[in-house]
Amino acid sequence: MSVRSSVSVGAFTLALLLVPLFTHAFPFGGRASTVLRCVYNSTIYANLGPPRGGEYIWTSATKTYQFGPPAYVGQWLLGLAGAPYYCIYRISPLTIYTGIAITMMGSSGPAAPVPPPTIGPSPSPTPPTPPTPPPPPTPNPPPIPPPGTLDHLVISEVYYAVDTAHGTKPANEWIEIFNGTAATVNIGGWRVEDATASDLIPSGTMIAPGRFVVISATSTTRSLWSIPSDTPFVSLGSSIGDGLSNSGDRIVLRNASGAVVDAVSWGTNTTAMNPSATVASYGNSLSRVTLSKDTNTASDWGARPPSIGK
Repeated sequence: MSVRSSVSVGAFTLALLLVPLFTHAFPFGGRASTVLRCVYNSTIYANLGPPRGGEYIWTSATKTYQFGPPAYVGQWLLGLAGAPYYCIYRISPLTIYTGIAITMMGSSGPAAPVPPPTIGPSPSPTPPTPPTPPPPPTPNPPPIPPPGTLDHLVISEVYYAVDTAHGTKPANEWIEIFNGTAATVNIGGWRVEDATASDLIPSGTMIAPGRFVVISATSTTRSLWSIPSDTPFVSLGSSIGDGLSNSGDRIVLRNASGAVVDAVSWGTNTTAMNPSATVASYGNSLSRVTLSKDTNTASDWGARPPSIGK
């Protein structure tokens, strides 16, 4: 997320005191830079830009006029602010976002100019046309270099900002590993880890030269994406590490001897690289900008639409 408020268990009481307990008399309105569904209590966090922006939380009890809850980044939202709400985004460690409830009051598109005065009977008003969401951008993965370009395997893509079309966190998070060497590599017995825990890759997991392997918590992830049929898919049976944090975490790939083969950290986590890689926004992945080199710096990485397994 680009901007958000979060508190830990120990700071939750303090957060309750800091959140304003009054109702804003003015309407809010702006373009959503972040729309994030909070998985544990069915609320939606939205961060709006000018002219009257801020952090807001839509709840199932929120009254809506026409367009329903926040749905996508870039959407214009207009309404009134209400009492503070809390959405539980993560249970362990407990992460709570605070915000003001959204109440939709009219058009979710940009304001129209005032029509000029007319002579004669006034025409019947024309109801507003709901805005059409912009089409999702087409993934544009980096070209696959010829085998032998790299001398080691690399983490090529990390998907942690899971959108509602592709499951939930942490079950449908995934990582992708690329083999840029000239030989098939058996990564059975290797481990992937985040900042807290590690997971064992099942024995017999092979990656051919110039190919990828996808690792996720559950096999349901495969059905949510168009993954090439010849791309190996590994289901760990549990979350990657303890679940990947959107604001800052890391992925480390270790071989069977425990040596680090590759690593990436993003956001607030600088344990793998400092400065860390950029944070991927909702629905996007953290991906290598090229597969032909590895400098072990943040410049290797960028955020873009996912291109899983290819």
